Amino acid sequence: MNRQPKLLGLDLGFGFTKCTDGAQPVIFQSHMYRATESGITPDHSAAGIHRIEMDGEAYVVGHDRAGLSPFEDFPRQPERLINDYGHHLILTALATYSDQEIPLYVVVGLPIAYFRRWETRLVENLSGYHKIGVRDPADRYARKNIHVRKLHVVPHPLGAFTSLIMDHEGRFRSSEYDAIKIALVDIGFRTTDVMIMDATRFCHRGSETFQQGLVNAFASIARRLDQETGQMPRLEQLYKAIHRGFIRVGDQEYNLKNLREETFHHLSSALADRINYALKDDWDIERVVLTGGGAVEIAEHLAPLVNGEVVLIEHDQDARLGNAQGQLSLARHMWGASGLCERNGQ
Repeated sequence: MNRQPKLLGLDLGFGFTKCTDGAQPVIFQSHMYRATESGITPDHSAAGIHRIEMDGEAYVVGHDRAGLSPFEDFPRQPERLINDYGHHLILTALATYSDQEIPLYVVVGLPIAYFRRWETRLVENLSGYHKIGVRDPADRYARKNIHVRKLHVVPHPLGAFTSLIMDHEGRFRSSEYDAIKIALVDIGFRTTDVMIMDATRFCHRGSETFQQGLVNAFASIARRLDQETGQMPRLEQLYKAIHRGFIRVGDQEYNLKNLREETFHHLSSALADRINYALKDDWDIERVVLTGGGAVEIAEHLAPLVNGEVVLIEHDQDARLGNAQGQLSLARHMWGASGLCERNGQ
């Protein structure tokens, strides 16, 4: 049977894995562990928690079993993302879109500092057929046969840039970004990527990945709460609490607004120093474009500290999906909106 392929944009990040087909987004923490490793039983009905079975092992994906501590080694040991987690994280996301072995055409984004090193490995490991077991919140088991027919790897934040020059269907649109030199600053959970684009051409000089992101502010808030309450909040709890401006521990409510502003200012100051240094030799940059979930959080603090004109990309959905949505547009551009039109032999 000739099945029409499904096109996907997927963003594998140190903090969150994001994927979209344009209609149904998937977002979960880039963390997993064997189901037998923890005495903590997560709420499997909660959004962003997945139970999978691969190679005879059962895993919980997207759940932070011990607060922020499982993420602390990622900056010092980034290879763990690919060696220990990446394959399973990507297949967990793809399982949502895989039905009756429908072929998947996927554009995957990786941090600038790592995409060249990991590109070939990802393509080799993920191309082809994969079997994964999935359990839903009611503990019903389903077997998924995932067929990754095409996989293309790009650096962050190329997806965000694609959204500036293409529409959602992958068609080029008139844009001032076709002709000017800009720096895209993608502030993620764990890392920040700086990409320089000169009239749509990627410039290696000045483009890099910093081991700083929103987690630096989150960790500072979490440590303060741990000191005052004796409890380290889980990541998903802290994420919601910071947005609300307060968190409840037991019968006590803690106001986080002042602490949030303080930590966001410190993070912004540190990031601005790194960004300005990275761009110091590119005097002809006409605009610095902020993107990523972290940019939405700290743009008010960061923008005045970065040299030059600074703008924030507006998103019509969760800002964390910015790269994934752009990578979906790129997939549609490369392979056609139906997925059947090959482009340049890819």
